[in-house]
Amino acid sequence: MDILIEFLLDNYIWFLVISLILVFALIGYLVDTGVNKNKKKKIKPIAPLENDEKIKVHPSIEAYTSDEFDDPLINDKNA
Repeated sequence: MDILIEFLLDNYIWFLVISLILVFALIGYLVDTGVNKNKKKKIKPIAPLENDEKIKVHPSIEAYTSDEFDDPLINDKNA
Protein backbone atom coordinates (compact mmCIF):
# COMPACT_ATOMS: atom_id res chain seq x y z
CA MET A 1 0.00 0.00 0.00
CA ASP A 2 2.89 2.35 0.72
CA ILE A 3 4.22 1.76 -2.80
CA LEU A 4 0.89 2.87 -4.31
CA ILE A 5 0.73 6.02 -2.20
CA GLU A 6 4.34 6.85 -3.01
CA PHE A 7 3.64 6.36 -6.73
CA LEU A 8 0.61 8.66 -6.53
CA LEU A 9 2.58 11.33 -4.67
CA ASP A 10 5.40 11.21 -7.21
CA ASN A 11 3.09 11.45 -10.22
CA TYR A 12 0.19 13.54 -8.91
CA ILE A 13 0.63 16.18 -11.64
CA TRP A 14 -0.07 13.62 -14.38
CA PHE A 15 -3.21 12.43 -12.62
CA LEU A 16 -4.33 16.05 -12.25
CA VAL A 17 -3.81 16.80 -15.96
CA ILE A 18 -5.56 13.61 -17.08
CA SER A 19 -8.49 14.21 -14.74
CA LEU A 20 -8.89 17.80 -16.00
CA ILE A 21 -8.95 16.57 -19.61
CA LEU A 22 -11.58 13.99 -18.73
CA VAL A 23 -13.71 16.57 -16.89
CA PHE A 24 -13.61 18.94 -19.88
CA ALA A 25 -14.49 16.07 -22.22
CA LEU A 26 -17.44 15.15 -20.02
CA ILE A 27 -18.64 18.76 -19.95
CA GLY A 28 -18.36 18.98 -23.75
CA TYR A 29 -20.28 15.74 -24.18
CA LEU A 30 -23.05 16.92 -21.87
CA VAL A 31 -23.33 20.23 -23.73
CA ASP A 32 -23.53 18.48 -27.10
CA THR A 33 -26.21 16.06 -25.99
CA GLY A 34 -28.17 18.74 -24.15
CA VAL A 35 -28.76 20.86 -27.26
CA ASN A 36 -32.26 20.54 -28.64
CA LYS A 37 -31.76 18.63 -31.87
CA ASN A 38 -35.43 18.79 -32.81
CA LYS A 39 -35.03 22.37 -33.97
CA LYS A 40 -35.05 22.46 -37.72
CA LYS A 41 -33.01 25.13 -39.36
CA LYS A 42 -35.17 27.27 -41.54
CA ILE A 43 -33.70 27.52 -45.02
CA LYS A 44 -34.45 30.81 -46.63
CA PRO A 45 -34.71 30.41 -50.41
CA ILE A 46 -32.71 32.75 -52.58
CA ALA A 47 -34.89 35.27 -54.36
CA PRO A 48 -34.48 35.12 -58.14
CA LEU A 49 -33.09 38.18 -59.87
CA GLU A 50 -35.42 40.15 -62.03
CA ASN A 51 -34.41 40.76 -65.61
CA ASP A 52 -34.29 44.51 -65.00
CA GLU A 53 -31.68 44.23 -62.26
CA LYS A 54 -28.09 44.52 -63.35
CA ILE A 55 -25.52 42.72 -61.23
CA LYS A 56 -22.77 45.04 -60.09
CA VAL A 57 -19.32 43.51 -60.43
CA HIS A 58 -16.05 45.04 -59.34
CA PRO A 59 -14.00 46.17 -62.37
CA SER A 60 -11.03 43.99 -61.45
CA ILE A 61 -13.24 40.90 -61.52
CA GLU A 62 -15.02 42.01 -64.66
CA ALA A 63 -11.73 41.91 -66.59
CA TYR A 64 -11.26 38.21 -65.78
CA THR A 65 -14.80 37.09 -66.51
CA SER A 66 -15.13 38.07 -70.15
CA ASP A 67 -16.05 35.43 -72.72
CA GLU A 68 -12.74 35.76 -74.54
CA PHE A 69 -10.83 35.13 -71.33
CA ASP A 70 -12.88 32.07 -70.32
CA ASP A 71 -13.03 30.36 -73.72
CA PRO A 72 -9.48 28.92 -73.73
CA LEU A 73 -10.00 27.45 -70.28
CA ILE A 74 -13.31 25.86 -71.25
CA ASN A 75 -11.91 24.54 -74.53
CA ASP A 76 -8.93 22.96 -72.74
CA LYS A 77 -11.23 21.05 -70.38
CA ASN A 78 -13.44 19.79 -73.19
CA ALA A 79 -10.55 18.62 -75.37
